[in-house]
Amino acid sequence: MRRQRGLVGVIALATLVSVGGIASTASARVTTEESASILVFPKVVADGNRDTIIQITNTSNNMRHAHCFYVNAAPTDPDRPISLNESDYNPPLWTETDFDIWLTKQQPTHWVVSQGRRFDPTDATCLNAANNSANNCDPNTSGTGDADCCDAGFDPGRIPPTAPDFIGELKCIEVDASGYPVPGNSLKGEATIVEPGNETDVSKYSALGLKGFDTNNANNTLCIGGDPDLGDCASGAEYEACPKTWVLTHAADGAPNPVLDANNIDGSDTTTSLTVVPCTQNFETQDPQTVTLQFEIWNEFEERLSASTKFQCWASYTLNGDEADTSNYYGGISAAFERGSAGSDLLKTNMRAVGNLGVMAVLEETVSSSAGLSRSAHNPHSSFEDVTGSDRIVIPGEQIVIPEP
Repeated sequence: MRRQRGLVGVIALATLVSVGGIASTASARVTTEESASILVFPKVVADGNRDTIIQITNTSNNMRHAHCFYVNAAPTDPDRPISLNESDYNPPLWTETDFDIWLTKQQPTHWVVSQGRRFDPTDATCLNAANNSANNCDPNTSGTGDADCCDAGFDPGRIPPTAPDFIGELKCIEVDASGYPVPGNSLKGEATIVEPGNETDVSKYSALGLKGFDTNNANNTLCIGGDPDLGDCASGAEYEACPKTWVLTHAADGAPNPVLDANNIDGSDTTTSLTVVPCTQNFETQDPQTVTLQFEIWNEFEERLSASTKFQCWASYTLNGDEADTSNYYGGISAAFERGSAGSDLLKTNMRAVGNLGVMAVLEETVSSSAGLSRSAHNPHSSFEDVTGSDRIVIPGEQIVIPEP
C-alpha cells in the first residue's frame, strides 16, 4: 500500500480491507442475505431512550415455527455500570425470556420489543392512526395506537414485552410443530433501533443467520459446528460454525465525517460502538460464558496497534478508551481506536475470540455535528477461515413443545 493521506469513504475502506491478511468477503459461515435456521439479533435495546422493531420473515412455502429467547444483559446493580473486575464486580443479569412464533407461508411479521405483540385474530389489516410513529406502537389500544400498521397482518402468537430498561439480544431457532429444532433454513430477520419522538434517528441491521444441516437430530442441544470430540455432538455439525474472527472496517473514534465536511457542516465527530454475544449459550443452566477478545488494529498506513477485553453473556462497547463512558454499558475498550492514537481517520480491525468459542457481532456508528446526531448500524464481515466447532446452544428440555395456533 502506498503511503497516502486523505483517503476517505469507500476507496479507503476497500484499501484497508486488504491489510492484515484476512479478506472481508469471506462470510460464508454466517449469512445476512439468505434464510437460515438460527437468527441472532445481537443488539436489542428498549431502555427508555431507544426502542427496537424486530422483523422476521418465513421465506418458505410452508408454515414454519420458531422458538425465541430474549437475553436480558442489564447490569445486576442498575445503579452501577457493568464490570467483571473483582474490585467492582457487577455482571450482566443473564436472564432469558422464551416465547414461540409461527408463520404461514411467505409470511413476514414485526413487533416493537418494549410493547410485545398480543395474539388477536381481530387485528385490522393496518391501523393507520393519525400522528403515527413506528416507534410508539401500543398493542393495547387497537384502532387508536400511535404506530402505522401496528400489529398488522396475521399474528405469529403472543410475544411478551421486554423487561423495563432492557438491553441484550434476541435469538430465534427454527423448530417443528412439536418444538424440536429442525434445519428448515426458512427465516430471515432485521432489527431497527429507533429513538422515540425522533423520526430521523433510525439505525438498522440484518439478523445474523446460521444455516442448519440434515444431520440435526432434533434434540435440545444444538451443535454449532459440531466437534465430534464432544459427546453430545458426536454426529458432527448440525449448524454452520460460528466465526472466531470478525473484520471490522470503521472510522477512528473522533474522526470527522467526510460527507458532512464536504457539505460544509461543521464539528462532525464519529464514535463507533461494538456489540458482541457468545455463540455458546446454555439456557438450561443459565451459566454464562466468559469470552476474551483480542483486537489487531490497522490504520491507513499499515501501522498496527492492539487491544483486548473480556465479556460475559453480552457486551456493547464504545471502541475508544474512555472507561468512564457508560453510554454503551461496558465503557470503552482502548485509546488505540481514537483518531489521535491510531494516526488515521479510517481503521480496519481484526477482532478474534480467544479459545474455542465463537462470537456474533454488530457495529453502530454515531455521527454528531452542528446539524444534529445520526446513527447507522451495519454488519461486519466474518472470517471463513477462522471458525470454531465447539459452540453449543442448549434449550431447556421443558421448552421444546409449541402450543398449537
